Amino acid sequence: MMQGRTNRVASTCLVMLFAATSLQAAVLVPESDARRCGLTRAWFAQVGALQSTGPVNHVRYADGLVLVQTEGGMLTALDAETGRRYWGGQVGPRGRVNSEATASNNYIAVLNGSTLYVLDRLTGNELWHRRVGGAPGAGPTASSTHVFVPMVDGRVEGYALDGSTKFDPWVYKSAGRVLNPPMATPHSVSWTTEQGYFYAADPAAGGIRFRLETNDAIHARPGYWPPNLFAGSSDGFVYAVNEVSGNLDWRFSIGDAVNEPPVAIGDRVFLVSQFRGLTCLDAGGAEERWVAPGITQFLAASKARVYACDAANRLIVLDVATGGRLTSMPLVDVSVRLTNPSTDRVYLVGEAGAVQCLHEIRQ
Repeated sequence: MMQGRTNRVASTCLVMLFAATSLQAAVLVPESDARRCGLTRAWFAQVGALQSTGPVNHVRYADGLVLVQTEGGMLTALDAETGRRYWGGQVGPRGRVNSEATASNNYIAVLNGSTLYVLDRLTGNELWHRRVGGAPGAGPTASSTHVFVPMVDGRVEGYALDGSTKFDPWVYKSAGRVLNPPMATPHSVSWTTEQGYFYAADPAAGGIRFRLETNDAIHARPGYWPPNLFAGSSDGFVYAVNEVSGNLDWRFSIGDAVNEPPVAIGDRVFLVSQFRGLTCLDAGGAEERWVAPGITQFLAASKARVYACDAANRLIVLDVATGGRLTSMPLVDVSVRLTNPSTDRVYLVGEAGAVQCLHEIRQ
């Protein structure tokens, strides 16, 4: 009798193992496809469960962490290099819209509805929360000292991350709705508006440094590579502005609306525009280096290659010097792709929460 029960348990375990293996095979990029593109999988992690936490709707690289969020409000912090799970949990009440999370050296911040939650970066424990002063237009962004919340009515509110803000937060009223997270650097916090304005302020919430007016709406957050901030506008121009002085270093017309954040890496600026595809500019002199048609999202770049995605949900590998297509592979069951301006890693997430990291075989 005991032997029969043991056999049934063993059989059940084998079925469950087979089902889990089949699920993993269905949602992960096959190693053979990855190797054909010169890639290998560094790690795989499962975040949440589709039926209980909802599908993944946000993924963000933040200084060595990959922050993964589900529609149900579950936030998980993974080590960006190893996939190790540091912590995970529900942030705020279920049933409210959670924004994309942000991180600084010691803190993580996320909006649940109109309530701002600040967590300990290492443990995920809640440190404090408070209601913001209106309807948020996008997720927050953190500097080393403050977290900045953009508002639909054009205001940007700044709260001290250590919770020392006892009275009204730092506030600046900008022209036009702010519908993208700001960009925080060691020297500035910047944001864009739908009326075509580009602002930069002191990251310690000390006041506005400059305002640049473009000829049309700006629908994406700024990009950054010192010493410049970069903004792409619906007027077809890309603007490079010194983040400290506010001087316009250059502007360049690509003749097509830019609705994705510019990605600046070293001496190159990558721009995905509405119809043109991916344009690579020289960051110093605003000269066009190449155009790759059909690209809808920049994913990552190494010294020799650019990784991108097209409208058919294929990973496209481009030569970084010429923009020529080297190879491609389908991204089956991938619903969220991370734009990674910080490292050469490619992060892909399935709707059910399968997170995978790919990198070049010799990197």
